[in-house]
Amino acid sequence: MFYRGEIPFVRLLIPLISGISGGYWLENEFTFKCAIPMAFFLLVIFTLFIVKYKTLSLYRFKLQIGVCVYFFLVITSYVLTVYLSKKLDREHYRFQRADGLVGLIVSEPKLSGGILRFETDVKGSYYRDKNYISSGKLLVALRVDTIAPIVLNYGDLVVIPALYDSIEPPYNPAQFDYRQFLAKKQIYYQTLLTPEKLILIKRNKGNPVITFSLRLRRDLVRQFYTYLPDKNAAAFASTLILGYRAELSSELIEAYAKTGTMHVLSVSGMHVGIVFMVLSFLLGFMNKNRGLRLSRALVIISVVWFYALLTGFSAPACRAAVMLSFIVIGKALNKSQNTYNLIAISAFFLLLYNPFFLFDAGFQLSYVAVTGLVYFHPKIYQMIYLKNRLLDCCWSYCALSIAAQLATFPISIYYFHQFPVYFLLSNLFIVLPVAVIMYAGIIFMLIPLPGVLCQLGIILNWLITFTNNILFYIENLPFSSWDGLWINTFQFILLYLILFCLILKVSFGHNIRLPLYTVLTVFCMSISVLAVRNYDRHELIFYNLRKYTAVAHLYRGRSVVITDLDASDKLTGFSVLPGLQSKGSATEMFLTSGKSFSGQYFYAAANFYQFGSYRILRWDNQLDHLKFNRKITVDALFVSGNPHSSVQDMKEWVNFSRLIIDAGNPDYKINNWIEEARKMGITYYLLKKNPAYVVKL
Repeated sequence: MFYRGEIPFVRLLIPLISGISGGYWLENEFTFKCAIPMAFFLLVIFTLFIVKYKTLSLYRFKLQIGVCVYFFLVITSYVLTVYLSKKLDREHYRFQRADGLVGLIVSEPKLSGGILRFETDVKGSYYRDKNYISSGKLLVALRVDTIAPIVLNYGDLVVIPALYDSIEPPYNPAQFDYRQFLAKKQIYYQTLLTPEKLILIKRNKGNPVITFSLRLRRDLVRQFYTYLPDKNAAAFASTLILGYRAELSSELIEAYAKTGTMHVLSVSGMHVGIVFMVLSFLLGFMNKNRGLRLSRALVIISVVWFYALLTGFSAPACRAAVMLSFIVIGKALNKSQNTYNLIAISAFFLLLYNPFFLFDAGFQLSYVAVTGLVYFHPKIYQMIYLKNRLLDCCWSYCALSIAAQLATFPISIYYFHQFPVYFLLSNLFIVLPVAVIMYAGIIFMLIPLPGVLCQLGIILNWLITFTNNILFYIENLPFSSWDGLWINTFQFILLYLILFCLILKVSFGHNIRLPLYTVLTVFCMSISVLAVRNYDRHELIFYNLRKYTAVAHLYRGRSVVITDLDASDKLTGFSVLPGLQSKGSATEMFLTSGKSFSGQYFYAAANFYQFGSYRILRWDNQLDHLKFNRKITVDALFVSGNPHSSVQDMKEWVNFSRLIIDAGNPDYKINNWIEEARKMGITYYLLKKNPAYVVKL
């Protein structure tokens, strides 16, 4: 139980978040220009309140002052969000005519599939021998020359052509929105370059501290790969201890995701917490008076930030370090300082530094998890009393896992669409190995002796393999993960309202049966309505997959996908499955294009498909020279596989009501077919750079 006066920053977060949300969703130039003088006016009023507070006895007008502060925070955070988005900034490179752009590399370049990707912060541009000041971020994808590869690092200053494209939106149902993901990092454009188009001007022009930390992390990662026999173990150690995930296998990531231990693979609160617990234990004697407590806090914060430096100042590590720093300082200055207020202070200043953190799933999970741990853990732990110290320790950690899962499961379902059934078992079994790996890994990084490193590397390698094998075993247990869980934003809010009602009941004893039952009823009804709608759904989906083809038939929770993609391909999981599962598909059957097969609601023979009464002919290059015995009639002609026939040739043998052109065909052929279709009055749909075509059956 606490009073409002104990949590001022919790209350101040509400207007701050409101203003940031307004700036993100309601961005408008006129509103922005009006908000700036209004923010200055409220700042002047607020300053006068502070200066004349005692003189004018303004304590009598606490409500009015509070409203003024709230309005000031709303408007200021709105202005800050819009300003940092750079969408209205006239110096942004997209508003300028330019031949080339001068950019500073602000992220660590990552190589994948022969492409080196990095973010640049544009500092200037030039047009016809004139230089201009420019701003904005640009995502660069550079094709790597295998013979003479260019070496680029954070802080390098480069010149690139002013040729760029906007980030494409997701074209398939429920596909991950990469454009929105980059927009939250203020990146709206990208460019693909060959090595000769990029000119390196200078090196080491970035922040020297970040440059040093990234260089140190690279050296430490190289040390893991040198002394750990198994490269997968070295990749795991680099990820667990240093937050370097570039070479981690997708199988391992999936195993940790399905067992509810994904937090282990992100250097975040858990890792910083382990460092904090060790330091707190070692410095426990420095808790006798305020001076010693402040010295202890200074040592802990210094070591925690040094660890953040070792991780290359990764966002999760810095977030955890900021949060812990405020908590440690607050408790050192005042033992009775409210923990929720300290958590809110760290969130408040992080959001002032970068308002777009609010929309980051990692930020949301971090703060909700920590708040959930602080609130739920004592209550869950006190439910069971165990005399045995070892069993009590195990139960405490179980209570910790339950508390974190209880607080974050709506976010996990909303973003990741799965729930780890054996999360308690997984976390209980790996907590000790992970802690040992963390301690051994930190010691490993600090030892300069190659002979010792070889022996320690073997031990570390065995520990990592042992830990991963436990997770792989749990992942393969029956019903290890509840997949395909899709909830909308409304249902997500309802879940947290249910949780909030339960908190009110437990903490304050409020009689909230009516609101709780009301919210529960609405949630259950929304789930039921969605389930009925999905069961009655009967659709055909023509996917936009660029180089590949996929047609899916969805009926009563079952789907059939005819594609030239493999079911285990990453593109299948990224572009095809989300749309089907979000529409209620419980089982998916993948069939190869061009084969003959049949089922209760579908039939296929070579390039002819029939789903219910809807008939499709796929016209590819194999039909170019094929003569039909008679003219056939279909509902849709699906042109894919780069055929040479004209629309006139196709129309000679096939009657169809709609022409669907696949995204994988060459542009010049697509243009010819579209021109023909227009002249012949044929209804057509082009998949390239357009959403997937959905037919309601």
